[in-house]
Amino acid sequence: MRIGDGGSRQRLHYWDFARALFLVLGIPFHAAVAYSLTHEWSVSSPDKSQVLTWLANFLHTFRMPGFFMLAGMFSVMLLERRGVRAWLRSRFLRLGLPLLSATLLILPFQIVVSSISLGVTGAVPWAEVPVRMGHSLTHFGEPWISHLWFLWALIAYCVALAVVYAALGGQGLRRRAQGLVAWIGANRLLSFSAFAAICQLCAQAQTMIVSASPYYGNAVINYNLYAPYFAFGVVLFYSRTLHDLLLKPGFGSLAVGVALVTASQLPPTGLLTHTLAVMAAIFGALLIVGFISSQARQHFSHPDGRVRKLVDASFTIYLFHHPVIFVLATLFLLVDLPPVIEFSVIAPLAGLIAYAIHLGVRRSAILTLMFNGALPKPKRAAPAEDAGQPRTAPAERIFPARG
Repeated sequence: MRIGDGGSRQRLHYWDFARALFLVLGIPFHAAVAYSLTHEWSVSSPDKSQVLTWLANFLHTFRMPGFFMLAGMFSVMLLERRGVRAWLRSRFLRLGLPLLSATLLILPFQIVVSSISLGVTGAVPWAEVPVRMGHSLTHFGEPWISHLWFLWALIAYCVALAVVYAALGGQGLRRRAQGLVAWIGANRLLSFSAFAAICQLCAQAQTMIVSASPYYGNAVINYNLYAPYFAFGVVLFYSRTLHDLLLKPGFGSLAVGVALVTASQLPPTGLLTHTLAVMAAIFGALLIVGFISSQARQHFSHPDGRVRKLVDASFTIYLFHHPVIFVLATLFLLVDLPPVIEFSVIAPLAGLIAYAIHLGVRRSAILTLMFNGALPKPKRAAPAEDAGQPRTAPAERIFPARG
């Protein structure tokens, strides 16, 4: 199945790589957030860094848009192949079971570590740490969502997609997606004006919602923020025109994307600058995601054993890198080093430890089911003439293990 035409089945290796990369980029993002001036995190260093603040904001602007874009594309790809009921059941298993397992096993550990970090920094007297820890463990709050928020959002988006697909049918959804792209191409000025107006409304809504309830307002915004990117991925699957356009950006477009994302981080001074910041962030994210995807197509269009390992490990790495960074960031509270130096140790070490955990998880069928929502597939002996060649997935399996 090719993007946009439903033709012959072929594995899209470069999209595999791009999706895995967006997940793994969570490691430097969360390592940088511990030193950020603008992010609130459960384990926060008293030593802040403007450089790491920029890095965290920069990665966040395109990383999750890219992930949800590809999630939308792969979701509808699987939906076309399996049908609504079978696909939705598989989503609940492959997303819901890891969500449940991580919530019960990873998040309590994180709560314990973050409570200890408060004692290390002196934010909470040591005598009160057990009380605070017990309260956090027994009362629902943000720590019981943590980095697993994307699974809650992704499950909700998948349910919404299933409803739309059931109502319109595959051909109906395809016609509307391709018709939308064609209409935008034929009415570019009007489309841009509509886009700017929507961005202005979003900027106004964001200000009003956050002002009404800072905590729950931000939660509402964050859970709905990536739905348009998920929908963009659905349209991307059906439209060869949009697919080719996304993969056009070169290094010049990357530079423009970085500049736009950087500009979007400037504090808005009014509705106009807020609207421009929203537009800059969206265009910048699309340019950077397009550049990464085009480079992935150029270098990873064919089977590669190393890429396959990264793809297979990326989801487990994402689940476990977060508590690992909690521990490492807490340990670095005991020393006094420049934030950039600490980050340079934490990020790669967290990646290595999370990958080691993945290797341990894959050795157990039960752990693989718990944290990947699937049983490990038995290894097959390679034919003698193919000895030494990298093992790849069957040709008909055109999508990654997860959506």
